[in-house]
Amino acid sequence: MGAEENKRIAIETWSAMGKGRLDTAMANMSDNVSWLVPGTTPGVSGVKRGKEEIRKFMSGIGQVFPEGLQSEIRKSYADGDTVILELVNRGKVANGKFYENDYCFVFEFEAGKIRRIREYVDTQKAKEILFS
Repeated sequence: MGAEENKRIAIETWSAMGKGRLDTAMANMSDNVSWLVPGTTPGVSGVKRGKEEIRKFMSGIGQVFPEGLQSEIRKSYADGDTVILELVNRGKVANGKFYENDYCFVFEFEAGKIRRIREYVDTQKAKEILFS
């Protein structure tokens, strides 16, 4: 699979997750997928391993953002088996606050499926808005 096809799949997967279509997103991931969120924010930071852990993590988004979370992909890059998406997530939080944060996601592909996801975000900003 080429870089452009991998980019298409990464964008499709992220879009599906943002719309709550987790089955569509999970279909693009390998069974042993991992998702790393650096930092020390409880319930957010750390490594999620496997589709079920990722599904559980993503299903919590609806509780935090009852009106949904909007993503604006600003840039996408692809080179071989690696795709990078730069984006902004926005939404009204269940606590009444407005959330806006810049993200960078690195998707690594293996055998046509997403094998690893690394998420880079200002976790301190997220913690202050989402959990205070």
